[in-house]
Amino acid sequence: MQTVRRSVSSFWKASFRPVSCSAMHENKRLKLYAATLGCGVLLALGAPARAAQTACKVDRHAPAVRLSGTVTDQSNGVVIGANVTLVCGDYHEQTQTTADGSYSISAPQGSYTLEVKSPGYQAIHEPVRLSEAGAQLKNLKLQVGTAVSIVSVTAPTGYVATSSTTATKTGLPLIETPQTISVITGDQLVQRDVQSMNQALNYTAGVGTATYGADPRFDWFNIRGFDESTYGMYRDNLRWQSGQVEGEIEPYDLQEIDVIKGPSSVLYGQNTPGGLVNLVTKRPEAYPSNELIAQFGSFDRKQVQGDFGGPLDANAHLRYRIVGLYRNSGTQVNYVPDDRDFIAPSFTWAPSSRTTLTILTDYQHDNTGWSQFLPAQGTLYANPNGKIPTDTFTGQPGFDFFHRQQWSLAYLFEHHFGKIWTFRQAFRYSRIAFDGNDAFGGGLAPDLKTLYRFGYSDALTLGMYAVDNQAFAQFKTGKVQQSVLAGLDYSHADALQISGFSAAPSIDIYKPDYHQTIATPVPYLKTDQPSWQNGVYLQDLVKFTPKIIATLSGREDWTGMATKDLLFGAPTTKQNPSRFTGRVGGTYLSSIGLAPYFSYSTSFLPTTGVNFYGQPFKPTTGNQYEGGLKYQPRHTNSFITASFYNINENNVQEPDPNNPNNTVQTGSVRSRGVELEAVASLMHGLDVHASYSYDDEKVTKAVPASEIGTRPVLIPKDLISLHTHYTFSSGLLSGLGLGGGVRYTGTVAGDAANTFILPGYTLFDVSGQYYWKSMEFQVTGTNVGDKIYVPICTSISYCNYGSRRNVIGNVQYHWGSWRHIF
Repeated sequence: MQTVRRSVSSFWKASFRPVSCSAMHENKRLKLYAATLGCGVLLALGAPARAAQTACKVDRHAPAVRLSGTVTDQSNGVVIGANVTLVCGDYHEQTQTTADGSYSISAPQGSYTLEVKSPGYQAIHEPVRLSEAGAQLKNLKLQVGTAVSIVSVTAPTGYVATSSTTATKTGLPLIETPQTISVITGDQLVQRDVQSMNQALNYTAGVGTATYGADPRFDWFNIRGFDESTYGMYRDNLRWQSGQVEGEIEPYDLQEIDVIKGPSSVLYGQNTPGGLVNLVTKRPEAYPSNELIAQFGSFDRKQVQGDFGGPLDANAHLRYRIVGLYRNSGTQVNYVPDDRDFIAPSFTWAPSSRTTLTILTDYQHDNTGWSQFLPAQGTLYANPNGKIPTDTFTGQPGFDFFHRQQWSLAYLFEHHFGKIWTFRQAFRYSRIAFDGNDAFGGGLAPDLKTLYRFGYSDALTLGMYAVDNQAFAQFKTGKVQQSVLAGLDYSHADALQISGFSAAPSIDIYKPDYHQTIATPVPYLKTDQPSWQNGVYLQDLVKFTPKIIATLSGREDWTGMATKDLLFGAPTTKQNPSRFTGRVGGTYLSSIGLAPYFSYSTSFLPTTGVNFYGQPFKPTTGNQYEGGLKYQPRHTNSFITASFYNINENNVQEPDPNNPNNTVQTGSVRSRGVELEAVASLMHGLDVHASYSYDDEKVTKAVPASEIGTRPVLIPKDLISLHTHYTFSSGLLSGLGLGGGVRYTGTVAGDAANTFILPGYTLFDVSGQYYWKSMEFQVTGTNVGDKIYVPICTSISYCNYGSRRNVIGNVQYHWGSWRHIF
């Protein structure tokens, strides 16, 4: 079944379709259509526009007519997952081609523009008339365009994604990839008005979010039982963090988020075996599109943001985009702000369909505070003095702060040589610096109300650059189709960290006195830690028949790191581990859209430092067996994945039973589980995202032996979520959208011995939108039941509350050409 998509991005992109600029000037009738229908617009800043959709007409009360057919390429091979869209003004019907390349879409009688888009092919824009004569057949053939990659990928249209550029770096359709992948599209981000990475990942199978509770500084999350907040963060397929939790990405600057489950070292190098998250930055696009949003919400939140862009010449060879945001806000904790300044200009030069160069820049400044160290008595457990309020601030005004500045400069280059070879190069330099003080709680006195405190300071400066070079070839040997990717990447990071400590006066946690003085923290740590990684990889995607696909890939990594003690002059420790990782997988594509698959993959992660005897630590290694079934039903805009996995991680650090000052790498962890995830647009305007995850993670080797069989800390065993959204497309309620979601997080272990078991909790979210002409009004609420819960408690002295109810309202205005404004 097909769907009506009226999300912000789809709703407005549908209004701007390619017609030559000269035609706009020469054809007054076309100009009139553009003005009256809102379909053709002039370019931003007064440049000639590339913009108008041809005249269209639709009677939403007329009977629906079915249009179907098959989408193939030049060699008559079927194209899976192509976006097929019928557009007329603000009316927008969309579906995707299924496993046999077929599509079926229905719309009321009328005249439309039929659009077909698929990564790596030139888009089709054709006029179509649906008449009362009945069902119509239209087969379509796509011409090869620029090879797909993270360089040229555009935001996926609609709620359901069918491909990803992250898992194989080639844009292979999800149904052909022998690994579990979750794609959070731009429409999903807009529909839920996502304000953080944690919020973006809330409904994704296998991902636990907000591991440390309400913390405005960082996004903490785990995948399949392994923390991915540091080594698991990538941006445009380039490493973004290097083992320190330091930066935070503004979600308004993202067009897509890809979550890859399981070991991914074969294409990305050092990483934990849980997987990775790749953040795809917004790119300049070939049509003018602008929006301005004013936002107000809980905790005195005030925010204004804008996204402006389009072509700078008639043929859209030059394009620009500027994304910006200003926020002044409090949080659920007293004296902790959540202020941000952000701007991200970007430019694209595409002199031909073979060559693309995109430059991405951004700058961000944050003013916020720390998460709270609250005692278990009064949060998780009862306290005779009562419940500790969730807005309790354990720090000291005037002493506590957290400031961060981060910026980056990147370019993405791609050139297509003929029909076979493509060269790509991606580069990013980023610099992140933060500085902060915190007076944190250290447990309660016997009266269970006096909180011991300590002063702490932390400052970190990280400079990092990463480059990835790729040679990609697509060719046929007899009946066998191959896509070969060869790559060489390099990254270098240098982190300078200074930490200090001091005593601090106690406070009554129920009646805190903030008129006290805390001594300046005395540095106890000052280290410089340069590190680098160089890897070479090769991947071959082999399609033996239209139904049998094999994935073979391998990589060799060479790494280096050093830890320089700049405070006490201790000897510098150096490590240079190297490792081979690989992946092998197979997929069978059935004619009904079912695709069983199996894969085996490995990972490695260097461990910094040396043991008590001066011996460098060995890298942590991991491996995964995964099998499952993917289903992309025919005639239905949906995608379903069911997977089973078994991950083993070895060389895990633990205390040496024979020497309390030493650490040994004798530990092992096994993560075994099941994931179910379905994303669908079931009928006109109804979107559904459902997921279930069960993760049975256990310690399999440990000293002492009593910890064998225990559950690693802060990893939920069960995750269940359901989010639905319906947009009315006709009648009196046309333009109204209503949504809601429920999220359940199961029990977690607080400490290694599992003496703290935190209860599970269920949260509810809601949203509502109304589209009126060029305006949109939106209200979203997370944890609308205002449930008070404790997601973390690692000891009797350290617990933290989860996020309280947060309601945000938006007023949005969208337009095409700036001439509509001036």
